[in-house]
Amino acid sequence: MGLLKYGERRDFETAAHYLQPTPGQDTHLVERARELQGLHAKFKGNIDLLSDEPNGSVEAGLPPGEVHAGVIRVGATTVDVILVRVDDPDSGKIWLISKDTVERIPELYAQMKSEGLTTAERFVPAALTSRHLLDMSLAQWIGWLLSIPISWFLAWLLEFLLSAPRRIWCKLRKLPFGTVWKTPLGMPLRCIVAILLHGLFVYMLDLPLLYRAYYARFLAALLVGCFAWFVSRMTDRGFDHAVNRTRTQRVGGESILVVLQRLTRVLIGFVAALAALGLNVRTTLAGLGIGGLALALGAQKSLENILGGITLLMDKAVHVGSFCKIGNQVQFENFGPRRKCLLNQHFSLRIETQVEQLRNVLDRVQSMLDEDPAIETGTSRIRVADFAGAAFELELWAFVKTSDWTEFTAICQDVILKIAEIVETAGTG
Repeated sequence: MGLLKYGERRDFETAAHYLQPTPGQDTHLVERARELQGLHAKFKGNIDLLSDEPNGSVEAGLPPGEVHAGVIRVGATTVDVILVRVDDPDSGKIWLISKDTVERIPELYAQMKSEGLTTAERFVPAALTSRHLLDMSLAQWIGWLLSIPISWFLAWLLEFLLSAPRRIWCKLRKLPFGTVWKTPLGMPLRCIVAILLHGLFVYMLDLPLLYRAYYARFLAALLVGCFAWFVSRMTDRGFDHAVNRTRTQRVGGESILVVLQRLTRVLIGFVAALAALGLNVRTTLAGLGIGGLALALGAQKSLENILGGITLLMDKAVHVGSFCKIGNQVQFENFGPRRKCLLNQHFSLRIETQVEQLRNVLDRVQSMLDEDPAIETGTSRIRVADFAGAAFELELWAFVKTSDWTEFTAICQDVILKIAEIVETAGTG
């Protein structure tokens, strides 16, 4: 990458330091660097696949300290580009273009200059090939711009051709037509195909090697993002199916599924970002795991609340749409899964109430509860709970056969008014 950067800047004196000198020919390295810059379009290989390790990587057929970076192909002549690790007296252990590769550069450059126009150059006007912007000819710029809509069109055409047999089959049988391209997975799939086709076009344009390397990284990041988009859409479909199933069967658990769905999206996006940045995913996740453990120890109370909430969801204590009564702290009363609600009332009769009046009130209230169709039969009761200095304390227990809170409060009101009427009729208060 250093050699490419200095070559693009036309600083061939610095670029020459990346070439291994041949004894007795050191004075020609600047010229070799200039010629190598002219041969960049003929280079075939992916420099991003080279190892970043100081010692390089061991390759079959090469001695330690040498790495195969690619080839330069001019006509029928192909020369391997070999990197060699040398011990420089000033810089120490460094990597250079091997002297064997450097010796072949003049031959390749002369052969390239002697070649006639390519088939593409014959059809492209000279004005487009002779004028350059940022080391790219106008023809290359136009080709790059046109390759974007062309790639998208070819992706759509490929989709059309692949779905044609099913379209014909459904039409003949008069069935509704549908393919994966018509689902939420279709758009990320089209983008992936279009990016791959666009990368092929860019490779065929023979862009400058430095631009090619950076643009390949950019396309790789886009590809990773689209793949993460595709995986996210797939997981969303799975979670949506599971949530709908739990809601239809009323088995609960949709809340925890929604939480897991959101966490999965975050995890997929995070892993995709790591891959796009070229980081080691496993090492980074392991490091974050250790950091997360330290954070969990430092935030035990918050983690305790989170795990408590997840436990409530998994135990199906509450569901989406449940009507709950939350206490002063963490106690709550869930009315959602109930088929009946408890009516528990305390009221007092004044101390002047005669025993006969008290028995009359108790009997008539019990009869009223037994006859009321909204009250569960056999479980209702009214009892004298306490004998205070100023009143008789009575307690009413009854189950109302409804889970709707509004209906429950209306029934409670009706029961209380009936009790007030009974008390009034009994001649007490």
